[in-house]
Amino acid sequence: MSDPADNSALVELLAEIADRRIRRKVKKLVEFGSEAVRSLGELDSALYSRENGEDELQVISDAVLSHVRRLLAYLASIAPAEGSEETGEHEIGIEFATGDSLDLTDAVAAVLAKRTGLVELPAPVQPVKAKSDEEKWRELATEMDSMQYGLGSELNEFDRRFSEALKLDRKEQALRDLNDATNSLLDGVFAMLTTAYELFLGHADPDRMIPGYRDTLGKAIAVRKCTTELRREVQELNRTIQNPESDQMVVEMSYSLLLESLMNFIRGDDFASLRPSDRQEFADFWERLQEGNASSSRLDCEGLDKYLDSLAVVSQRDVLLKHDVDLREKICAELEGALALGDSYPTLVLEAIQLCFVRAERLFGLIEELDSLVYRWSTRSADKREDVHHALEMARMLQELVELPKKTPPPPVDGDFF
Repeated sequence: MSDPADNSALVELLAEIADRRIRRKVKKLVEFGSEAVRSLGELDSALYSRENGEDELQVISDAVLSHVRRLLAYLASIAPAEGSEETGEHEIGIEFATGDSLDLTDAVAAVLAKRTGLVELPAPVQPVKAKSDEEKWRELATEMDSMQYGLGSELNEFDRRFSEALKLDRKEQALRDLNDATNSLLDGVFAMLTTAYELFLGHADPDRMIPGYRDTLGKAIAVRKCTTELRREVQELNRTIQNPESDQMVVEMSYSLLLESLMNFIRGDDFASLRPSDRQEFADFWERLQEGNASSSRLDCEGLDKYLDSLAVVSQRDVLLKHDVDLREKICAELEGALALGDSYPTLVLEAIQLCFVRAERLFGLIEELDSLVYRWSTRSADKREDVHHALEMARMLQELVELPKKTPPPPVDGDFF
């Protein structure tokens, strides 16, 4: 097990639990979940970094899923006994393709709620801080019972399909089943950890729960961001390389910068989140480009440019489509509230607008104009961002960019559309 001191989020979580017995249980739950995530994250390495990886699918499957099975055994041990006072009122539905947590209080309302006397908001039924450790643990154990059933069902179904594929010597099918199962289980374990953090701490930050590991959505957002940044750099440099009127010294410098950008990209932390086939493509480009020069590798530079264009399709993945739509709707609703207040409550409006721009950073790579606007906001001086009239002007621009296009109503079944 990893040292909890290395995980600041876990240290913060445990500090909130006064009951030593419950603290030990939560610590063990989080550690088992963290080890399961790390083990599931080793699939690519096991398959593609070792010789004959695809010929040892059963061995790899057993190794990668071993910590998930251990976690499930622990979840079964903490499940509330039948007939106990837990009623199952907190049962949750299992959805493994977890998206961004968008069940957040409206930005303006959240800001107003911090200041007494401005707006009267209904009080929550029972705030997190008001519950005892025992009450939180009973609630967590009940929800873990649902998680254990969902994760166990997913694993059992995988075992059946995987065994059948291996018996029929369908290695490609077995590999697809293994990859799909690890992604689903990874999101399921992340959802489980998020539940624990939210119940005891009141909030959860997926990027801090297990440093260095992300759920499927987190990986997709990171991949879109890093490939977009590289694509824009390469496009600008390649334009100079391909231009026959460019000065040769400038061409050579552009080629060196392109190589540097590609090298930094491959060495970056987010490169591991790409699909294995994409990582291999970039490795092949790097090998060819570093062996050539600006003159001999013009076609490879153009090929890299086009290949990066093709990766924009990452935004069409289901997990990102839902995230983007939900987040754009959320930002629009929050901006509508802020713009309605205008300069009546400048401090509240400014905080709401700042929060919307922070949220918009998660859409990086979706719309180029949106990225430019968010960058402009981030580079504004503190005085400029605190100018309510300037902030409202930029908020309106943000609202226009994140607003979803209105759907055209379908034509009537009978008769002229007009």
